[in-house]
Amino acid sequence: MPTPTQMQTRTRLARFEAERLATYLGGLSPEGWNHPTACDLWQVGDLVGHLVWIAEFYVTFITRALAGDVTPPPGSPKDERYAGLPPEDFYDLTAREYRDFLGNLILPTFIRRFEALSQVLESVTPDDYEKPCFYHSGNRPVWTLADLTVQELAVHAWDIQSHAEPGTPLSPESQPVLLERVVQRPQPAVLLAQTSGSPAILRFQLSGAITSAYDFTLTPESTSISEASDAPAAATLSCDTETFILALYRRLSFADAIKNDRVALSGEEDLVRAFATVF
Repeated sequence: MPTPTQMQTRTRLARFEAERLATYLGGLSPEGWNHPTACDLWQVGDLVGHLVWIAEFYVTFITRALAGDVTPPPGSPKDERYAGLPPEDFYDLTAREYRDFLGNLILPTFIRRFEALSQVLESVTPDDYEKPCFYHSGNRPVWTLADLTVQELAVHAWDIQSHAEPGTPLSPESQPVLLERVVQRPQPAVLLAQTSGSPAILRFQLSGAITSAYDFTLTPESTSISEASDAPAAATLSCDTETFILALYRRLSFADAIKNDRVALSGEEDLVRAFATVF
């Protein structure tokens, strides 16, 4: 659980990211809203429709949580109308619906919805931090919605801008929050011949916005990520924090990062390259 100071930093960061993205979107031409993004199926307008949905429903989730209500609200992924619809299909459907419904009002609606969300996040007190809040993948503490807001805004801003302007950096201000969140995400098991006998550790040494180290522990059954330990690693991969975050959010493949010299290797290179091919 964050301290009040840490929570204040997160809520300010959420507001900052929303205002920065709104400024960028305000400079788009009408044709710019139809440009592709790093989210393969979505144009800019679709992705902004998704963000409007996020802001609207995060307000609903938090407001209901503060009142002690963790039941799924109407229109959420758990609504009976969407029974059996995979989350990815739900978000695609609602993104397009919001874009179509809002039309030319999509940007002012984005601004209003995120202003409302910022106000709700800023109203949360330390006594509220651990109150359970509805979320489609399982109830979670209220405070985590601040981190999720930063994540949605910073990653999707990169999705929009990097496609039109290659080389656009991932928000340096938000990278600490993004790193904290992304290493907690469940990872798929990676089936490699080199791990059939015993676990293998790949150690990532990060530089840039954050200097830290993380271990990928690979077994045939699981892939886990933790802060680096004293255990010997089969290989070490050195990269900047942005590369690491983008790879874990599946915006960049480790194979491409290695090919383009964004990652330096030492140790068992065959293991690393096999991992990078299938992760």
